[in-house]
Amino acid sequence: MLMKTTGLIVLGLSLAALAAPAQTNPAGLMYRNPVRVFGAHATANLTPLFQWWAQHPAATNDADFTPADLAPGTDASIEYDRPLAAWHRVTGLHAATVGGSWIVDAVIYTSPTSRTNCRIILNHPPVSEEQAYLALQGQLAQTVQQISDASAIYDDAVKAEEKDKDLAAARRRSWSKAAPASVATYRRLAAKKHQEAESAAFQKEQLEAARNRLEQQLEAFPATNGAYCVDWFALMQGRNKQGMPVYDPGQLVSGAP
Repeated sequence: MLMKTTGLIVLGLSLAALAAPAQTNPAGLMYRNPVRVFGAHATANLTPLFQWWAQHPAATNDADFTPADLAPGTDASIEYDRPLAAWHRVTGLHAATVGGSWIVDAVIYTSPTSRTNCRIILNHPPVSEEQAYLALQGQLAQTVQQISDASAIYDDAVKAEEKDKDLAAARRRSWSKAAPASVATYRRLAAKKHQEAESAAFQKEQLEAARNRLEQQLEAFPATNGAYCVDWFALMQGRNKQGMPVYDPGQLVSGAP
């Protein structure tokens, strides 16, 4: 389950195409960061589990799943060749924080076709990932508002330009001695509004490109209906005093994929 090592070679995995199609999270996302650290020297390399998981077909609908029986250090799956049996796929929403751990309303997968719903304690939760997701969401919301503001400025400028052009044309048709000066004034105003409209249109274009980039970045995070969602393989470590299963994904190796 855990192994001591002085040097780890992280195998490159091309598993995205093999991910379970029934999951709402991006394909292959659960296979990230195969090397985990527990304490000063104990490490776990989940590469064999990732390979096993990707080679087994996933359930395609709710009826295809069998109930998972959670027991510390075991996997209730009938697959006898399954490596790292105490590691389960943990998905779900962050419900609360207790000390340095999270309470998660989770769906636990012991295999691609076995799962159960339960509330769990998650040690070493993915705080940085959640924060990065929320920061991107905030940037996206701000960008969407800026796009709306730029659109409003553009529409107002276009309307004002047309109004000034109409006023210039009306003054030109009049017999007033002041008509030439008035025509020139309204033409200058129309030209200014035209520039404001072009500037707003350019700003909107740039903001829309930024919005697309932010949306693409958000797609790389596990999420459910716009809310950050845990999606990690984690080690079951037993149960707490309230009977909740306790899971720990371990600490990630810096620079590991």
